[in-house]
Amino acid sequence: MNDISPIGPTPSAGDSRIDEGLRQLFLLALDGEIAFEEKAQRLLGIGCEALNLSLAIISVVTDGRYVVRFSHALEDAPAPGTAFDLSGTYCAHTLQADDVTAFHHVAESEIRTHPCYRDFGLESYIGVPLRVNGQVHGTLNFSSPKALNRPFNDKEYQLIRHFGQWISKEWEHAKSKRELDQQTTLLQAILTSMPDAVVFASPEREIISVNPAAEAMFGYPVSDLIGRQTSALYSSLAAYQEAGEKAYNGWKSGKNEPMLVEYMHQSGRMIVGETHSIPMDSRDGSRMGYLAVIRDATQRSKLDAERDNAISTASHELKTPLTSLKGALRLLDLYAADLPSDAKQLLKTASRNSDRLEALTRAILDAGKLSSQQTNVDREEVSLTFLLNVCIIDTKQFAADNNVSVSFSSSAQRDYIVHGVEAMLLQLAVNLATNAIKASPKGGQVELGLLERRCGFWVRDRGNGIPEQMRPVLYDRFTKASETSYRFGGGTGLGMSIVKAIVDQHHGHISFKSEIGSGTTFYVELPEAG
Repeated sequence: MNDISPIGPTPSAGDSRIDEGLRQLFLLALDGEIAFEEKAQRLLGIGCEALNLSLAIISVVTDGRYVVRFSHALEDAPAPGTAFDLSGTYCAHTLQADDVTAFHHVAESEIRTHPCYRDFGLESYIGVPLRVNGQVHGTLNFSSPKALNRPFNDKEYQLIRHFGQWISKEWEHAKSKRELDQQTTLLQAILTSMPDAVVFASPEREIISVNPAAEAMFGYPVSDLIGRQTSALYSSLAAYQEAGEKAYNGWKSGKNEPMLVEYMHQSGRMIVGETHSIPMDSRDGSRMGYLAVIRDATQRSKLDAERDNAISTASHELKTPLTSLKGALRLLDLYAADLPSDAKQLLKTASRNSDRLEALTRAILDAGKLSSQQTNVDREEVSLTFLLNVCIIDTKQFAADNNVSVSFSSSAQRDYIVHGVEAMLLQLAVNLATNAIKASPKGGQVELGLLERRCGFWVRDRGNGIPEQMRPVLYDRFTKASETSYRFGGGTGLGMSIVKAIVDQHHGHISFKSEIGSGTTFYVELPEAG
């Protein structure tokens, strides 16, 4: 039979124990080197001493199950992991009250028939709910098989309330730290296994972290990379500045795309890297640094350059015989009136095909020039309103010949001025407008206008739209529209690659919206001069 003789210190002794318990809690809270598990065990011991009770438990409560997480007793403490039905514990009352709950003499209380009293004979109990991240997670409770000679007082209530608040916060921190450690471990594993180089730099562009692929790509050990400026990885200061400008414009417009950047290996060898760079901000919006993922594109870039050179050389070689061919056809045309009808038709076909061949040759040369970045020409301030009006003038006859109208339609409040090569920007607009004309039905309308909220312009047609299968490769070279996309004319398959190259040369961004049967709108965004 349990000894239920009332126990309890005199008020002065009890106050002294409570004060000492608060002091011990303060010292425990100050020690940042102690793990959460040890903090919890120490707290249980401090509480038993301060309340003069023999058993202490921190529980986890889930779906009506009460599981011991930590325990402390002079003897026979339930082992961590021991589980009970919540309804069979006094803590059910604590959770129902959602506050500190206490019984100083259960045998004489309203819960004297409680299963916990029947099974374990606990006469005195005080407990508090524990909340982790705003959700009830369990309880902190102290008990004894002996009754107290008085009810728990306000100081004891306040003490266990302090204990509960503190251990709840510590549990939150431990849980967050564990999740962060797991995420960090996972991220480290991902970074280690990634074949692409990953470089993280501070807001001042000082390298903070790299993965093994970055060490291999640049030829430096990690110890030589950490702390260096990212500019040390680039082939030149100009390449560093250009990459920074492109990245900034991408972040500013919200259209961040991979870019080809020239880097330098430790040996002095040039590396071409397809680079995706993003700023890293904390939740409060402060800039933590910059993350770059770099894929080695040196071999691909070399093959592209060799291909471009071969195509460009072939195109140059075609120019002379093509000029002679067109001259001969023009000479024959002078005597066309004397030719039979079949011969006249053949002459027209030959002349038309020579024009197409000339256009193809010119497009190939333009594309090669742009891709090799042979654009070291002076840039100037260009008005986009002026540019679009010139584009309309240049394409108006072509549109009229094909029963399509071209007009300027814009609700933008002001003109935009960009810093660029006027001839290239005009070619960009003309290519888009020409494609829109080709895509338009008879009697159709092509509209050009300025963007309302960003520096740039748009070109809209009401044709058949761009087929789904063509959209991912729209800007690739020699991607030709299907017969359903253009009413007439077709193309060389280079026009949109030239458009994309010009946009890239000006550190801009191009996108489109297309609906089958309703038409397509292209949007070109460019950095505003200033």
